[in-house]
Parts: sequence; C-alpha cells; structure tokens
Amino acid sequence: MQGLSPFRLMYTMFAGFSVSLLYGVFSFVFLYFVIDVGEANAFLNAYTGSFNTLISLGLILGAALIVGRTQDVIPEAIEKAFTPKQLEKTDYALFRGKFYDRQRSVIWSSELGIACFMIFLLVKFPLNFIAENLMILAVCAEYMFGVYVGRKLFYSGLMLHALLKIRVTRNLFRRHELDIINAYTNICSTLTIIFGYIHLRNYYYGPFSYQGFLGESAKIFILLPAIIGTPVLLIFNFYPRLVLRDLYSRSIDVETRNLKRRLKNQSLTSFERLSLMIEFDRQSREELRYRSRLTLSDLPIGITILIMILGPFLER
Repeated sequence: MQGLSPFRLMYTMFAGFSVSLLYGVFSFVFLYFVIDVGEANAFLNAYTGSFNTLISLGLILGAALIVGRTQDVIPEAIEKAFTPKQLEKTDYALFRGKFYDRQRSVIWSSELGIACFMIFLLVKFPLNFIAENLMILAVCAEYMFGVYVGRKLFYSGLMLHALLKIRVTRNLFRRHELDIINAYTNICSTLTIIFGYIHLRNYYYGPFSYQGFLGESAKIFILLPAIIGTPVLLIFNFYPRLVLRDLYSRSIDVETRNLKRRLKNQSLTSFERLSLMIEFDRQSREELRYRSRLTLSDLPIGITILIMILGPFLER
C-alpha cells in the first residue's frame, strides 16, 4: 500500500495544481510584457474565472501524475498473487504490455489532443490570437491527460479480465491480497469523474464567442470527452470488484476443500465435519458479499456521471 499512501497522493495532487498555477502565471506574465495589459487581464479572467481552467487542468494533471507514479500497483499485486505459470495461460502478458506501452499512450493522447484543438478553434475563446492559443493549449493538455488516465484504466480492466481464466489454487481471500486493485481503480476513476464533471461544466456553459462556421451548434462537440470517457469510467470503476469477487469466491472453494481434507484426520463425526465446513463457507461468503457489494458510498459516483452526461441535454 506504500504506492497509495494518502500523503503521497495528496502531494501529487498538489503538484498537479502547482503546475496548472505556474502555467497560468507564466502565460499572464508573457502576455503582460509582450502583448498588452488588457490581453493579459482577459486571459487571466478566462483561465481563473469564466472557464476555470486552473482547477480542471490541475485536477486532471494531478490524476495523471498519480496514475503514472502508481501504475505498478496492479501488475505487482497480480504477479504476487499468481505464478508465472498461471499467468502465461491467459492474455495477461498481452494487456500488460499494452498497459506499459508509452508509444500507445502518446498516440492515443495525441489523437484526442488534435480533436480538442479543432473543437476549440470552432467554438472560439473570446480572446485575441496568442491568448486564445494559450487557452487552447491548456484545454488540449486536459484532453491528453484525460486520455492517458482513461487508457490506463482501460488496460487495467483488461488485465483483470484475463485473470478470470486462471485456475485458483490457494486462498487469496484470507489476506485480501487483491484488494489494493479495487482501491487503486476507485481512486483513479473517482478523480477522473470529478475532473470530467468540472471540465464539462466549465466549458459547455462557458462564454465562447462561437465565431466559427458552425456557430453555436459547435457547442455539442464539447461533450466529446464525456461521451468517450463515460463507458470507460463506468465499467472500470465497478468491474474490478466483480472480478475480485469471482477470484475470491473460487479461493473460498479451495479453502473449503482443504478444510475437508484436514478434518478427515480429526476425531469428529461426519455431522461435525459437515457443520464446520458449512459454517466456514457461510462466514467466508458473508464477508465476501459485505466487502464486494455496491454500497451507498458508490452512489455519488453513478449520480455524478448521470448528471454530467444528461444535464446538458436536459437543459437544451
């Protein structure tokens, strides 16, 4: 759990906000001394006020830094719980390779970064050329960092899915060896969901000038990140616990069989042995249901996603 230390995560988030703040300060200073005071003030108002890019960029950059610094959490947990021989019978190695593939990350991020550039050229920030491009650069960075986080969650889910083919041979549930995977995906996906909601609110309702040839109808393209990211966030926020529940359930079966063999050597009646086995199985599965069920604490995530997606359409 060292990689998910709350202090380390907090400092990493602060680093993301610090970079976002520095970008805004440097851009303001550049515009102030190179262009003019009015343009610098207009940029500052857009960056920190009307579009609130300072917060949304800081959030997603912090999330991307957390994902980058802790990306070994899931592979290490899996490779500690299962032997290489078990893993080689699955597609785990394939998805692990894609998970760590930097070139793939660059390609995916660049593609959406280009799409972002085209979108915000159409909707037009109410700024002059240089200040506008500084804002577009910041928003493109948000898109690219968002894709980076989403891609990591996507391949994390595929690595977990590959584990369903494994034959479980020991009790992984006793020490909850895979629980850190659920914690990791919850942290990353929740941060990304919060970013997505703030990003959508900032830009969908932002005071763009809409001077492009599509006019205000170009506004619909601002929903692109939500449309692309929602399935990934929905599936890979909840899917890990389903995989873990299946693996843990099979672990309980393994332990139940082991208990049956051990009880054969005990001076117990058949009824006593059966009672002990039933009680062990019942308690283990009750604990598993308790730990893996969807609780009320999960509802804000789903509600936030629904508001994020449906809100703009309901208000049109």
